[in-house]
Amino acid sequence: MSPVNTIAPSAGAPPLVPTRPAPTPVAEAVATDLAPAKTVTAASPASAGHNDPDTSDQYQHTVLLDPITRNLVFRTIDVRSRQVVRQVPEQAVLRMQAYARALAQGKSNTEALTQADLEA
Repeated sequence: MSPVNTIAPSAGAPPLVPTRPAPTPVAEAVATDLAPAKTVTAASPASAGHNDPDTSDQYQHTVLLDPITRNLVFRTIDVRSRQVVRQVPEQAVLRMQAYARALAQGKSNTEALTQADLEA
């Protein structure tokens, strides 16, 4: 497979934190006395999500053209280990498509297995 295009991570804008207006007091609120085990506490503030700039440089996104099936293959590669973290469609699916295409072209079972590289 030969690389067609590499998508570089963008610096992007800083994450937006929505601001909420202060709650208006309820006119008919009633004070309650609950045991500490039955009370509700406020959640801690959320940490930075997917827009965290520290994690954007860990992965490289590439788009490849599979020469046998002529399908686009999207890969996410870990920059440090150079291993494929995720691939769509998966390698097994590409091999099955190549095998089915070879059989449809009238090739023998052995030729189709060799062309699809199913024994690898």
